[in-house]
Amino acid sequence: MIKVTLPSPPANYHAAVEKPGEAFLRRKPNPTSKDWEKHRYWAKIHDYLYNEHKGICLYCASWTPRKKEPAKLDYTSVDHFQPKTHDPILAYKWSNFRLCRARLNNYKDNFQAVLDPCSISDDWFHLDFTSFLIRPSSNITDVNLKQKINDTINRLHLNSDNDYVNERVNVIKEYSLDKLSSKLLSEKYPFIAYQMRVQNFDFNFKDQIKFRYQPGYKTCFGI
Repeated sequence: MIKVTLPSPPANYHAAVEKPGEAFLRRKPNPTSKDWEKHRYWAKIHDYLYNEHKGICLYCASWTPRKKEPAKLDYTSVDHFQPKTHDPILAYKWSNFRLCRARLNNYKDNFQAVLDPCSISDDWFHLDFTSFLIRPSSNITDVNLKQKINDTINRLHLNSDNDYVNERVNVIKEYSLDKLSSKLLSEKYPFIAYQMRVQNFDFNFKDQIKFRYQPGYKTCFGI
């Protein structure tokens, strides 16, 4: 996860999302799950949010298809950073929308133990290039903040979902084998690209990882 900035709302936001959403909440201040399903006005700005963020999920900082594709890991959804079940009044507020992979959105669910990608610092999360796991940065001395970072990692299953770990492995592998350009890496995987820059990946890790993928070398990931 790296810090992101929300774009300005689209021209149709107030008329298509906020206005009908607020009218619905006046009629139904405590919606049920079925009520929400019938009033998903935020879906009308999904395409705009996707295009503005160039397909990058704000929670894993990786490119994600807009819609479900059989050959792809996931697809995007619109997440409510503050869960609408906790604070219905925020359900149609632009400041509460986050572009998010559908699976991560399901993991996040109605829990609030996740940091906001719009409020973090770039150096809070660290990618370990020896294990490919994400951890709190070593420069985090605040115990409470470190716990929040760990809670975010655990709640989103960033290390426990093997699909996501293997996705990172494959991206780093392709870059190390010179099959993925630094430009494309920065565009599609900005968190990995940022971590490579700050950790001087090309000097400290690239040759080692490239060696791992020579014929006959086995890794714990089976790749």
